[in-house]
Amino acid sequence: MKRIFLIIAFIFSICTYMNASTPQQQIDSIMRQRYGINAPGGGIMILKGDSVIFENYYGIADMTTGEPISEKTRFNIASISKQFTVVGALRLIEEGKLALDTPIAPYFPHYKATFWNDIKLWHLMSHTSGLPDTRDRSNRNACVYANDAISMSYFPSVTTLNFSPGECYDYKNPTFILIANIIEQLEGKQFIDYQQQHIFNPIGMLSTSYFNPDYTPANTAHGYINTQAETSASTDSDTAGKTIEIKDNKSIWQEYDYGEETFFATRPDGGIYSTIRDLRLWEKALKEYRIISKEMLSTAYTPHITVTGSTWSTYQNRPNTSYGLGWFIDNTPGYPTKVYHTGDNGGFQAYLGKFPQKDVTVIILENRNDNDRWSLVKTIDEILLNAGIL
Repeated sequence: MKRIFLIIAFIFSICTYMNASTPQQQIDSIMRQRYGINAPGGGIMILKGDSVIFENYYGIADMTTGEPISEKTRFNIASISKQFTVVGALRLIEEGKLALDTPIAPYFPHYKATFWNDIKLWHLMSHTSGLPDTRDRSNRNACVYANDAISMSYFPSVTTLNFSPGECYDYKNPTFILIANIIEQLEGKQFIDYQQQHIFNPIGMLSTSYFNPDYTPANTAHGYINTQAETSASTDSDTAGKTIEIKDNKSIWQEYDYGEETFFATRPDGGIYSTIRDLRLWEKALKEYRIISKEMLSTAYTPHITVTGSTWSTYQNRPNTSYGLGWFIDNTPGYPTKVYHTGDNGGFQAYLGKFPQKDVTVIILENRNDNDRWSLVKTIDEILLNAGIL
């Protein structure tokens, strides 16, 4: 019944936007229907070239304080963080310190299985290493507070691969911690310090940083789940967060980020907190080749493995989908090629997509996970296409 209600609500929102006169009004109408009033929400920015053609913010960043979501709100961008890790390594390739075909075994001599000699750097970047994720999940509370070192500690015990490296797509988070570790070994500094020095600071991403369990910067949103929605994640009593009942729509929201959800403290695979405006700076710097060269960025945006039909992973396993190095590539008929990534962590949902041929970028960050993201993205793409923006 709840799912039927959500579908009806979404159809209603579509009908509403169709009656609006401009693409901006159409999108704004959809977003307002999506979040309601006095509840967790999100922000959106759409760029055509360097011009912002739509930007708005909806809902509450912190349900305890009532702080609204604004252009200053820092969201966990979850797996969008992976492209930052990849770009950090691609910089070292351009400096001649690494290569895409660099075997990773020499960096981890205590990993004794022979298959480590077959895994190359690009396999880690493209989710094609064949490495399983066999992290011990028997103690949920331990997983909730697991950091990078703990999350990669299972690798020496891996005895077999799921498939030969480069053969299949299998979305895996811990392999990006290996990339970060290689960067640390080559640069002699902490991964997060390297990223701050060579990526965040040079392009002015002053509101962007990696998760720190000991410090929460101002304007940081909490992630929330709607405990009455079918799509919400399950929680255990030993990690339950604060619950806030919203009287006007009878929803019950529960904090669901660090302290409630597992592996929230790992950083290379999903630990960045950022704002929509900082991500605009990121996209501009990429487009202007200020971080890596045009050739290297093209390599990252080139399909390296087919995602569609993978028998190993369901994540973004959709028609016309491939994976490059840190980015998905979508070649839906009737649309220009899209390069994008999604992110899901606790109560956060994130989307950062672009159509390079049309110089159009869409950024959506949310601090709730009860609404279908892909339906929203498809609708926005359709609006932009029909308006001649794509």
